[in-house]
Amino acid sequence: MSDQVKSEWKAEHVIRSYEVDPSGVARLSSFCRFMQEAAYLHAEHLGVGHSQLSQQGISWVLARMRIEVARLPKWGEPIRLRTWPSSRDRLFFYRDFEIADGDGRRLMQAGTAWFVIDIQKRERMIPDWWTTAEYPIGGRLFDAKLGRLKSCGCEGGESMPVRYGDLDQNGHVNNVRYIEWMLDGLPPEFHQTHVLRSLEVNYLAEAVYGHQVSVCCNEIEPRIFEHGIRANDAELFRARSVWAAR
Repeated sequence: MSDQVKSEWKAEHVIRSYEVDPSGVARLSSFCRFMQEAAYLHAEHLGVGHSQLSQQGISWVLARMRIEVARLPKWGEPIRLRTWPSSRDRLFFYRDFEIADGDGRRLMQAGTAWFVIDIQKRERMIPDWWTTAEYPIGGRLFDAKLGRLKSCGCEGGESMPVRYGDLDQNGHVNNVRYIEWMLDGLPPEFHQTHVLRSLEVNYLAEAVYGHQVSVCCNEIEPRIFEHGIRANDAELFRARSVWAAR
């Protein structure tokens, strides 16, 4: 592997006014977008990014994610991100993230699991380079692998149509939008009195323009929720969130 290959990707950012909630702290979705962009840039650098894979008719898909939050920064605060490929097996490529404040104190850490699909067939596949290519692999932040969550037991929930603004460049709902829908499923009064401490997510299926999606949640223990998103009787998304009082 060339000395010019960066084993991890680093980026800096300042929290913008449009990235904060009514309490003045950064929304979790802002960090998810920041991490997604850093992953895209590092994959491009490693030669397996969107521009390279799209020429082969394939694409990365985010399947699972775990986020642990120490503190969400406020408007105007500088943050520093670093990310690296942390492992791989026969099913997933894993990528971890660490975000710190301007003084280097950890704000949050995340682990993600990705696979590759054939864009036309919308089917999972294993490219030739999956096990043969040499990529820098760093340490994992979490000891346990990202597992499959059990289905949320709630039924019904708010229903809404998938709109054009929900779609990404692959023509399906952007993965961050699911998290926004999930968080919007909790009432404003809850957000005003609680802060998110951890989130685990499974992406199960795609939603596309015109689908009617329903969002629901179930409090299984005090301040611990299971979340689900469905469309056309198919389960799209599962999540588990843990909160603390402000």
